Amino acid sequence: MRRAILLTLALVAGPAMADRALILGQPEAGRGLFGGSAPDLAAAYEGAGFTVIGGSPATAALMREGLARFLSGVAGERRLVVHLSGPFVRSGSDTWLLADDAKAPSLATVAGQGLALSTILEIAAEVPGQSVVLIGTSAAPENLGAGLAAGLGPLEVPQGVTVIRGRSAQVGAFAVGPLMQEGRSLEALVNGAEGLTGEGYVSAATIWRPEGETAPEPSSEPVADAADVERAVWESAVDADSKEAYLGYLARYPLGQFADAARKAIAEIEAEPYRAERKAEEALELSRDERRGIQRNLTVLDYKPRGIDGIFGPGTRGAIKAFQEKNGFPPSTYLTRQQITRLSEQAERRSAELEAEAERRRLEAERADRAYWEVTGAAGDEAGLRVYLKKYPDGIYSEIAQEQLSIIEEDKRREAAAQDRAAWDVAVQANTVASYRNYLVAYPKGAFAEEARAQIDKLTVEASPDRQEAEAREAALGLPQFTKVLVERRLAQLGLEPGATDGEFDDQTRRAIRRFQRDRELEVTGYLDEATVSRMLADAGIRIIRE
Repeated sequence: MRRAILLTLALVAGPAMADRALILGQPEAGRGLFGGSAPDLAAAYEGAGFTVIGGSPATAALMREGLARFLSGVAGERRLVVHLSGPFVRSGSDTWLLADDAKAPSLATVAGQGLALSTILEIAAEVPGQSVVLIGTSAAPENLGAGLAAGLGPLEVPQGVTVIRGRSAQVGAFAVGPLMQEGRSLEALVNGAEGLTGEGYVSAATIWRPEGETAPEPSSEPVADAADVERAVWESAVDADSKEAYLGYLARYPLGQFADAARKAIAEIEAEPYRAERKAEEALELSRDERRGIQRNLTVLDYKPRGIDGIFGPGTRGAIKAFQEKNGFPPSTYLTRQQITRLSEQAERRSAELEAEAERRRLEAERADRAYWEVTGAAGDEAGLRVYLKKYPDGIYSEIAQEQLSIIEEDKRREAAAQDRAAWDVAVQANTVASYRNYLVAYPKGAFAEEARAQIDKLTVEASPDRQEAEAREAALGLPQFTKVLVERRLAQLGLEPGATDGEFDDQTRRAIRRFQRDRELEVTGYLDEATVSRMLADAGIRIIRE
């Protein structure tokens, strides 16, 4: 994998070195040292110390770009190699190497779909006596336009340039084999190349690679297969998973087997402006409990994440964005450790503020409660007691008022006429709105009329859609018995008198919950919901547990 990464870097921006190679096109597979596999030229030249420009396959635009980069570094180089592989077409004395994306070229369009061989030879002439141009031909497209023919035209080789040409597979094998050997002259190289032709500067006095240069050993370390190298480069890009890595792959393999996947990955990266932030949050590996804690803190700060389930859905992401915008962070919807800490600190402070506010409201409510009791229920008469309970059903003196009303009712029962008492007993046994209304119809001024009206009000509230919705929200929480006990203990700590801490929510527990909700300006239902549980347990440092 490291080898693949080095090759990619060399192709994209190689260091300044004494030898320079331009590769345009990929040799065909053939027999010989490499079996049925095409050699990877970039690996061979880079291993021999060349700065490598280009690659394969190549579009016309990339070929021109590579040629320009090659030309920009030619001055002062010791040796040049230009390796051309692919279909060539000619017209008169001109020859062009076609790009991989060429489509039905004609004499009028070929300049935009390939590179003129005369231009390449002219650039090679910048280092006379040490420039080799390898030309490997393959079959040209059948749908050539007017004015073009397949193959090479006559070559006007500049002074000091060596041209070696033949079939693509043979030239590729020669490039990574004999050409890399030490101590051989250009003449010996050409004469020993079966099936290849040499032109231009072919000197017996010029040693291409002098003795002492480190050359690869084909017999013990074969040149890597091109397909394997391409896959290794692709896998390294996937491992990096960045725009730069995918562009590096495309720079070398613009028409490669993974080119479409690379372009798709780049498009996805460009379409996701906060991709780095998402990956950074994923690297935090937040646990389910940590995510619940974040959602509780967002709830305490009134960002409304729409649930405390440890799953960061659209609601939570929207809440995180609101928090980030308010605190001057980029609104990525993804959290950093710094932001999580800031959120926790703010929630802790807000919890303390909310508890202080709740305590202040509780004290104010108690003062009003006591004052109202003094002018209503304190006298102990039925009317005053009922007026008090109507305004303060969960008040400080609600239990006392209920007990006194029970005594009054019992006295009434003893004093009531037998028929009135019997009708009331029937109503109580049915305990429905209809049964109490029937009693009132029969005895509108009966001994139990006020009690009947009170029961009608109570049952009406219990059967209301709001009550049913509150019950459903609590049921949806799925709180186990242990968490219910924690709720009761918390209510007891706050002095709200929930009754026994047994995990069973009776009338006393419901009254304590209503008091808690009232003091914190939550919806007063007597039933738990996300907001109530979050406020009740988060400030006490208790983890919410569900079945």
